[in-house]
Amino acid sequence: MSDFTPETVAFVTGAASGIGLAVARQLLLDGILQIAILDISPSTLTAASTSLQASSPKAKILQIKADCSSEGDVNGAVEKTVAEFGRLDVCFNAAGMGGGFGGIAELEVSELDRVLELNLRGVWLCERAQIRQFLKQEMRAVNTGLPLQTRGAIVNVGSLTSHFAIPNLSPYIMSKHAVLGLTKADALDYGPQGIRVNCICPGWISTKMTSALVDGKMSQMGETVISRAPMSRWGHPEEIAYMTSFLLSDRASFVTGASMNVDGGYSAV
Repeated sequence: MSDFTPETVAFVTGAASGIGLAVARQLLLDGILQIAILDISPSTLTAASTSLQASSPKAKILQIKADCSSEGDVNGAVEKTVAEFGRLDVCFNAAGMGGGFGGIAELEVSELDRVLELNLRGVWLCERAQIRQFLKQEMRAVNTGLPLQTRGAIVNVGSLTSHFAIPNLSPYIMSKHAVLGLTKADALDYGPQGIRVNCICPGWISTKMTSALVDGKMSQMGETVISRAPMSRWGHPEEIAYMTSFLLSDRASFVTGASMNVDGGYSAV
């Protein structure tokens, strides 16, 4: 049995690279045949779509250029997805950024606003549009044979900093704590309507964004985080994708409001 039926429609933000691209690829490998991929960069989005199509030639891939901090872009992206595929089933909200490096006394309000605009407002806007669409749809039977029904599932990207503070990164830490809070709130509010919302909290993952941090202002912090984790290594985007695909699938039908730490054991120390 595939994790997803051929009729399942997926929606992935931040899909042009890193964790978002890895999740889009894993969903296709696990049976998704209809997927909307979003990113703010048209060139990298096209490259990602070409790569995904090559590995999954039967899939229908809808590219949508969107700024996830824009209400109009987000609502329009969901509308385009439904117009193309007829519905929406599973959503992964990965668009985000680092930033706001330094102690609070050293930072400008503009640095705080920039991080919260995408990392928090963007996730809130995406989740609102997705849930509004789910509520328009009839319940469907789950894909596991159990006598259950669902309207849809969402996974938001948190961080190990959804649970822990690390030095000189307060805007980012604020944003990721808030994403976890949003996840729990919407899981509570919409569970009765058959909607599941979970948060995946990666540790230090090898992506272009984290590599840039390690090569720059956060080099010492990266070494500290990795040395603290019992597995003492970087994670791979694919390792986040494996767990995300499970959380979005009907195999996770009793999982909602959860924080899944995929951090090499950092949270156990």
